[in-house]
Amino acid sequence: MKKLKFLIDGLLKQDPYLIKKSNKKKILLKIFKSQIKYHKKKCSTYNLWYKKNNFLDTSKIKKVSDIPFLPSSIFKNHDLKSISSKYKIIQSSGSSGNKSNIYIDKTTSMLQRQALTKILTKVIGKKRKKFFIVDLPILNSVNKIKLTARNAGMAGYLMAAKDTIYLLKLNKNNEIILDLKALDILQNLASKENFIIIGYTYMIWKHICNNKKFKNLNLKFKKDTKLIHFGGWKKIETFINKDNFYKALQGKLNININSILDIYGFSEQLGSIYYSKGNSGNIVNGYSEVLVRDFDSLKIVKDGKVGFLQFLSALPISYPGFSILNDDIGYISKRRIKSGFEHVEFKTLNRLDRLEPRGCGDTLPKNFYV
Repeated sequence: MKKLKFLIDGLLKQDPYLIKKSNKKKILLKIFKSQIKYHKKKCSTYNLWYKKNNFLDTSKIKKVSDIPFLPSSIFKNHDLKSISSKYKIIQSSGSSGNKSNIYIDKTTSMLQRQALTKILTKVIGKKRKKFFIVDLPILNSVNKIKLTARNAGMAGYLMAAKDTIYLLKLNKNNEIILDLKALDILQNLASKENFIIIGYTYMIWKHICNNKKFKNLNLKFKKDTKLIHFGGWKKIETFINKDNFYKALQGKLNININSILDIYGFSEQLGSIYYSKGNSGNIVNGYSEVLVRDFDSLKIVKDGKVGFLQFLSALPISYPGFSILNDDIGYISKRRIKSGFEHVEFKTLNRLDRLEPRGCGDTLPKNFYV
């Protein structure tokens, strides 16, 4: 593990958006090959899967697209971990019923925090800001061994907060409602200081955009105030798309569209996040790689063509989640190379935009599963 961690530490010392393309490809390939060796040794299930599918020996892997990927659904059926003790479990929301269990130890947690901190610093600046959270306060009694992905994700973002104010509360009937006192504080501060409004996408939609009691606020936000939303799309994507969601947000808060940040990420690769501003695509950071694969052949497709999204992250050590094909479909929306630096953006399609709803589990051969 020392060699693998040494490689990852070296990568995390670099700016997540200022690593030259040639260096990034070389470093990531070395890390991913080390990841394969490490997890084959430490995780018997991963080793069985690798052998069963006759994947390339690491000595024959020459490019990142050669790295085998696990289907994200495998975490719902198997406890994949490369550690034996002292870990916490991050549990996905499991919209289909089954939940993924992701095993995080102290080392992996630290690497995730380092990456997240570096990325957030580029997104919202180095100076800590007040955070207005569109959610209920996280209770101290929450099981510290088993956390939901929503709580784990929020806890990561709150590392950048100098102060937190929750915009929701429970009423006497145990119903979630707006905290009007907290909302008054937000209104009074809007033109005076920069701050962050943050929440799960579904919670922002339900309690701000689609809440008749939330009056339209003609606020004048300062330049560096941002609204960050993450996760929760699956609960609303069957009846609203991103454009309409943003129009509703602008109507309620009078916020500039480029101050709205959509954070893409998932529980199987916490710490590896991809942000977008307004209607732009999600930006690939220097600690990760995103590939798009054909629905049928699973080969890499040309930029602009829709396929399954493969995410590769340098961060996981406690579990073999460094290369994952998830159920989201999308495409590379932008690729630009300038002075040796590559800027890549991708976009995902929600269920309203899909012509043929399908999951990667419908396409992968049976032997791809353990």
